[in-house]
Parts: sequence; structure tokens; C-alpha cells
Amino acid sequence: MIQRIQSIYLLLAAGASAALFGEPFATAPTSQPEGLLQDGAFDISDHLGLMILAGLITALALGTIFLYKNRILQMNLGKLNIVLLVALLVFSAYLYFTIQVATNFGAGLVLPLLVFIFIFLANRNIYKDERLVRSADRLR
Repeated sequence: MIQRIQSIYLLLAAGASAALFGEPFATAPTSQPEGLLQDGAFDISDHLGLMILAGLITALALGTIFLYKNRILQMNLGKLNIVLLVALLVFSAYLYFTIQVATNFGAGLVLPLLVFIFIFLANRNIYKDERLVRSADRLR
């Protein structure tokens, strides 16, 4: 299970998406009296939709690790995870561009890209495994 490289990639993707809960997308030099920057940082906890999407991405990446016997389902859940990740990126970008204050970029902007790369690499290796199993079945 964990020996497979795609399981490592999925574990790294889950870790990077869980790290979104601690890293802000952007920080402001001063806190605002209202809005997304009340605490001086725009992060996942500022909007319920962002929290739900990030939680789903983390749970799906962790859950996909244990479906190693069903590679087709594992690939499809990886594709679903990428769709959820794109939704998270679009929604967070929309919220970021509605902020009318000058902000500094945070580490939270890089983490979704890492999650995307890890899920992509996991799906590629799952596909390689599926091809290998199918070629071995043809030889029987």
C-alpha cells in the first residue's frame, strides 16, 4: 500500500492540502475593520466554502490511498480531486481579487499548485500500474 510511489504522492498531496489550513493566501500590512482581512490575513478559515473544499481535497487524497486494489476508481477519484482543486483555486482567486487593499502574497498560494502536481504524478503512476497489469493479463 504505502510502498507504491503513488501512495507517497497522495500522502504528500494530503499533507500539502492540510497545510492550507495554517498558511494564509495573502497578508495585509494592517488589519481591516471588516471583510476578509479582519485578522490581517486572507486564509482558508475566512470563508466556509474554502474550508469545505480544502477539507474535501484532503479527505479525498487520504481516502484514495486505501483504494489501491481498484486502480480505475483511484484514477477517477484523482481526477475528481483535481476538479475540486481547480474549484478551490478559482474561488480563492475570486475572493482575493474582491479585496480592495494592497496585500502581500502568502505561502498558501503555492500549496494548491503543489497539491496539483502531486495528484497529477499519482494519477500518472496509477495509470502506469494499470497498463502493466493489463499487459500481464494479455500474456496469460
